[in-house]
Order: sequence, then structure tokens, then C-alpha cells
Amino acid sequence: MMMFDDRYEVVLADTASSRAIHYHLRYRVFCLEKGFEDAERFKDQMEKDGYDDDAVHFLVRDKRRNQWIAAARLVIGPMDFLPINRVAEINLPDVAPGAIIAEFSRLLILDNYRSSNGAKQSEPEILLGLIRAAKEYCRDINIEHWVFLCRRSIRRILSGLGIAMEPIGSACVFRGVRVPYWMNLTTAFDHVSQASFRTHLMLNRPRRSFYCYSGYSDVLSDMAA
Repeated sequence: MMMFDDRYEVVLADTASSRAIHYHLRYRVFCLEKGFEDAERFKDQMEKDGYDDDAVHFLVRDKRRNQWIAAARLVIGPMDFLPINRVAEINLPDVAPGAIIAEFSRLLILDNYRSSNGAKQSEPEILLGLIRAAKEYCRDINIEHWVFLCRRSIRRILSGLGIAMEPIGSACVFRGVRVPYWMNLTTAFDHVSQASFRTHLMLNRPRRSFYCYSGYSDVLSDMAA
């Protein structure tokens, strides 16, 4: 497995121009590549919803090719506020009433970084890079709990690396079959070192795991996705 930081970096999209890159990547993947959304609804070629104005957006850049190639977002608030409730029935474990929770969602990786001739390439590495950045962001603002909706195959990948996820509802149909999961960030990564020491090193590198676009735009060109 290639080390994520050798080739990629995560950028927090904290400006209007960087969020536009994020939305256009979503348009490319969710509308054009996968057909999950109707491209005609997004005349500006930016896939957005009502949660985006208050969400936290991440981008991944391929440093070798100088291309934006992946993204994800965090929607943060009380459980009842989160978009996962619109598509799945949730039975959350014991969490303090009114606790602020982050939903990890709108994960995407451009098609040629997901697979080649049917063989998986960079997907797990890029997914881990986004998880690491989102985990660090949540630690900085004292959020301990995540929820997310994903394929069972993603759970198998993460569980195989020692990352603990708990199902919190039945499978539902949303862009394919998805299962809602919950993660306690204080304990979810406790067994990673036993399952994959390489992943443990990646998730615990001493340097910052993401950059803010606003402080980095002199290095990055404001390019289209």
C-alpha cells in the first residue's frame, strides 16, 4: 500500500472558490459518473443541498498531477438535524441528549482513482486520508461521535484495518444499498496498531493532516476540478 502523504494531501475548503471546487467534483461524480443525481438540476455544474452552507468541506489533491480527485464533508449538529435521518431509521447508542455529532458524508473519489481494469487502486488510501483529516478537525472542536451511511464494503475495509464501527439501523436504499453506522472517535481507532501498523502510522503522523485553502492558495492554483 502506498503511503497517502507521498502523493496526496487534504485541504479544508474554507473559501468560496474552494467550496466551488468541492461542489463541482460532486457534480462530476454523483451526476455524470454515477447518475445518482439529475445533472439537469444543477445548471451551474455544482451539486449542492441545503446542508452545505453550514457544512465543513474537505478536498484531496493529487500532488503529482496537480489535480483535485476526492472530497467529503462533515455536517455538524444535534442528531435530529443531520441528513442521515432523511433516508434511514436510526437507533443511536447511549449519547447525551443534545450532543453535537458529525455526519461524514458526500464522500467521493474520481473514477480513475477508485479502480483500474476492475482492480482496486488508491481508494482505501484516499478514504483514510479523508478520515484522518475529519477526525483531526473533530478533535479540535471536541466532537466525539460520528454517524455515516455507507456500503458494507467500506465497513469491511475499515474493520479490516482495525477501525471500529457500529451499525445503528437497518440497511436502506440510497444510491444503492447503504447501512447507517456510528463511531466513537475516542475508542474507534484503539485496535488499528494491531490490525495494520502501516495504517496506525498514517493516522498518527505528528504533522498536521490537512491545510486550510485560505492559507494555502498562494501554492495551489485556483483550478477547475
